[in-house]
Amino acid sequence: MEKSQFRADQAAGSGKAGGHGRSFAKDIAELALFLDLTETADPVGHLEAATAEVASERRIPATTLKRCASEARALIEFAQETGAVQHIRLRSGGADWDLRQDLSAWLDDLSLAAVLKQRALRLNRRRGGRPSTRTRTLRAVEELVAFARAGRAGAIDELRSIRALIADA
Repeated sequence: MEKSQFRADQAAGSGKAGGHGRSFAKDIAELALFLDLTETADPVGHLEAATAEVASERRIPATTLKRCASEARALIEFAQETGAVQHIRLRSGGADWDLRQDLSAWLDDLSLAAVLKQRALRLNRRRGGRPSTRTRTLRAVEELVAFARAGRAGAIDELRSIRALIADA
């Protein structure tokens, strides 16, 4: 039996296609990275293609799918920033099967939570998550003031309503 046939039989028997407890985000990221490395089309379309492929294999709610695609994007960015993609490409020796297996193994060893935390810290320069309510409120009021100065209808009325709420408090 050929080496590649043995691996294909092994993967088919292990239930790799979603039944092994790995997150949808990692499945999407694996397929998107594989497409990035093997296809010549626009890499931006690879994430959407991978998301559609994973969604077609399973019944995933739209909100979950959107979150998983965002998490997959974080995994892909991490793989590219750390040089893991190039390392895996070199290690696989150009064989598509080895490339897919190496991507899968790398993603299995990777902590999605750690990647998301690192991304949040980088993007928000703090612990991650949404800005505080106070910060969001200030931004909203500043935006309303800018709209009012620009002459947008209703912005001044909205600011007057906010002023009345504050005065009543």
